[in-house]
Amino acid sequence: MIQVMKQLGKGKFDAVKQASKVCRENLIIIWDADGTVPLSSVNELVELALRTGSPVMGDRLRGEIEKGAMFRANYLGNWFFALLWTPILGGKPKDLLCGTKIFTKEVYAALPGVIAQHDPFGDFTLLLSSRLIGQKVLSHKVKYLKRQYGSTNIHRWSDGLKLLKVTLFSYFVLIRFKFSSK
Repeated sequence: MIQVMKQLGKGKFDAVKQASKVCRENLIIIWDADGTVPLSSVNELVELALRTGSPVMGDRLRGEIEKGAMFRANYLGNWFFALLWTPILGGKPKDLLCGTKIFTKEVYAALPGVIAQHDPFGDFTLLLSSRLIGQKVLSHKVKYLKRQYGSTNIHRWSDGLKLLKVTLFSYFVLIRFKFSSK
């Protein structure tokens, strides 16, 4: 079933949070409409999420990137955040900022509001929420193509600084959570 809603707030993360409240299924997909991740890659993510019941995110950094699809600064910045978040998420570095992700309703129900209010895109909030409730996020290679529609709303340097702030804050939240659960 497809339901169309008018967004009450502003921004992608607000729209995602609002839509998650009316979703009836346990797995909720986020898929950017810019045409950068093709349906074939999305199908692979959906199959993995359905098979495991786990959150899944696209990984452009290990997948095939079409020439001209990502600026070098973005590529390096994505690796930088992937490395910073490895201790939080465990395992190997993952592409945290790919716009194609699947999370469970439980992740949305447990969003840490203190992080969400500072996260410009919501990616880190969703990942931290998954970590806090004990849901391991799987990563799967996706193809990444040049943007087909629209233009980016990302401001590389100022948003990068916001993401760094959210990352540092996430470490404090996780440390506090570990101590409070002992």
